[in-house]
Amino acid sequence: MKTRACTTILAVIAVMPLSVVGAQAQTEPQHDAQKPMQQDMSKMDMDPYFSTLNYPVPQDTMMVMLLSDFQSARTTNDFFTGMGMVQYGLTPRWTVGFMAEWQKIFGLPTTYGGLRINSYFRVFPHDHLLNFTVYGEYEGLNGAALYKMEVAGFGGEDLDEPLALARRTPVRTFELRAIMYHDWGRVNFTFNFINETALDSGENDFGYAWGVFRQAAYMAMETDKDMAGMAGMQKKEAPPVLSLQRLGYGLEMIGALGNTHQFGFDWQRQQHYVGPVFSYSVSKHWTVHLEPAFGLSDVSDLFMLRMGVGYSIDHLLHRRSPTP
Repeated sequence: MKTRACTTILAVIAVMPLSVVGAQAQTEPQHDAQKPMQQDMSKMDMDPYFSTLNYPVPQDTMMVMLLSDFQSARTTNDFFTGMGMVQYGLTPRWTVGFMAEWQKIFGLPTTYGGLRINSYFRVFPHDHLLNFTVYGEYEGLNGAALYKMEVAGFGGEDLDEPLALARRTPVRTFELRAIMYHDWGRVNFTFNFINETALDSGENDFGYAWGVFRQAAYMAMETDKDMAGMAGMQKKEAPPVLSLQRLGYGLEMIGALGNTHQFGFDWQRQQHYVGPVFSYSVSKHWTVHLEPAFGLSDVSDLFMLRMGVGYSIDHLLHRRSPTP
């Protein structure tokens, strides 16, 4: 089983050089001027979901997010979890990032949960009926890590051992995701299939995440502004700071799909959550996210209030020259 885990990691590492080659081809000049320009939602906003992943970060853009969940636990005291996330677009199709997480169980001290290092690559350079992204993540966590970036396998994840012991227990896993998504104008649908491999035992747990989301009209306007000079489009004025045109909304669901020994739904023994997700674009760079999610099984936590604020920095290393 350890061999299987190592093979999985090596396979993802082997994909990385191919992503560089593909991304270089992506950045070469395009001569397909006859094709009508379509709105690229990947440049409109950071991912609106909390656990469902889809778009790579645009090239030379850095996304910074602070996320916090309040969770009404089923078997322990309620708790808060938090995560800091930084992602950078190395190329138009290749993104790398890292995350750090922590948690605060009521009545117990705040505890560091560990680090995650990730990379993901969009397989095809242009839009298709289904767009595919391959995602890999190393998780160097401890037994007290409680942030629900994903759920997999069987059973709940509330802390069931003394905190001091849990934070000294290493939990090393490697996560792979097969990501599929498609955009219809401002509407996005995304599905993630998740495979988590425990690096100590080689056991595999499976899960899923999916979402449907309608982007804020304001972010579409910002994309139009970016294309105005090329396409002869007139610039549009931004709506007031408090405006429904800045609000995006949708639905997200995450859950578990068993493990290597028993794959599929065994609903009451697995975690499943669903909730509406909202994204409010305060400006072109600042976005606020909110999702009240509800547990759907006997081992799911009863309720989660997921909150986040994000900031994007365009042209981080290569500043755009002023337009004459």
